[in-house]
Amino acid sequence: MERLKTVYVGSGNWGSDAGKIQVFSLDLDTARLELRQELAVGGIAAFMARSPDGRTLFVADEGRGRLSSYSIGSGGELAPVSEVRCQGHPVYVAVDRSGRSLLTCFFEEGKTEVVAIDEGGKLGVSACLVDSGRESHCTVFDASHRFLFVPTRGDNWIAQYRFDAESRRLTPNDPIRVPELEGAGPRHLAFHPSGRHAFLVGELTLTLSTYAFDAERGTLGAVQRAVPCALPGLETGSAADVHVHPNGNFVYVSNRQGDESSIAIFAFDATTGRVTLVRHELTRGRTPRNFALDADGRVLIAGNQDSSDVAVFRVAAGGSRFEYAGSTQVAPGPFFIGIY
Repeated sequence: MERLKTVYVGSGNWGSDAGKIQVFSLDLDTARLELRQELAVGGIAAFMARSPDGRTLFVADEGRGRLSSYSIGSGGELAPVSEVRCQGHPVYVAVDRSGRSLLTCFFEEGKTEVVAIDEGGKLGVSACLVDSGRESHCTVFDASHRFLFVPTRGDNWIAQYRFDAESRRLTPNDPIRVPELEGAGPRHLAFHPSGRHAFLVGELTLTLSTYAFDAERGTLGAVQRAVPCALPGLETGSAADVHVHPNGNFVYVSNRQGDESSIAIFAFDATTGRVTLVRHELTRGRTPRNFALDADGRVLIAGNQDSSDVAVFRVAAGGSRFEYAGSTQVAPGPFFIGIY
């Protein structure tokens, strides 16, 4: 089993040109991080995605309204390849499985865009632009990559699209929208490893909803709505990110609640499609905007945006419990964590 992983931390602050990408090595045996490289990138390195062949890293710069690509060296180090202006301020990126298209969405502009990826990971022309909804927050494919889902915080729905990889076009599915409970503020969505269910964070209500996925039609149907994520008795703040353990038995949600910020751990029952809260783990910092698991579910790293640190946890007891391994200071305002 691989011992060393590469961790990418994207950071920045609105109204500043101090954004950075930091490249760390992660020793899975000791759960320690070691800085390898630091790049100044301008605005905000808000989100990243790696190409299917592992050779290119794509970065959304929310502050400057740009998308960038970097080649990935043998040790995980990055070298610039291309940069393009997109049609809004991107908050998320996803790569289709062919590696020919980059999908991004714009919080301020309420749109979703498809950008061509050319040879060598170079970003190309805009291929498609759709109105996905106010405060669009993420672009998530199903396992087949024939369908794309865009949660929109402002319009309180999940937009559903069909994706044609050959033409790089998005077309509305039927129905085009799945409404959430009033005031939920849909933010991030994650699919179960089986592909039969998906999990949605309600940012404004600090809740988790579960959906069944119809793989033929490419549509979501609500199973369980608005399960509370926050620490009991602490209802202020907002929820942010969601991930599923690779074994499919547990779902994790980050709560941004000041010094009491946490990761909520839910058990998932694949038979009923429902989740049950198990416990909370404090992130030992403030405002965990984003967090990540390694591919085998052995380590979880939370990026605490307001305390500018990342907390490393060993994942124990099959995913039901975390063991805190330590924190590392990073560049101000960590937005994104990726483990590869």
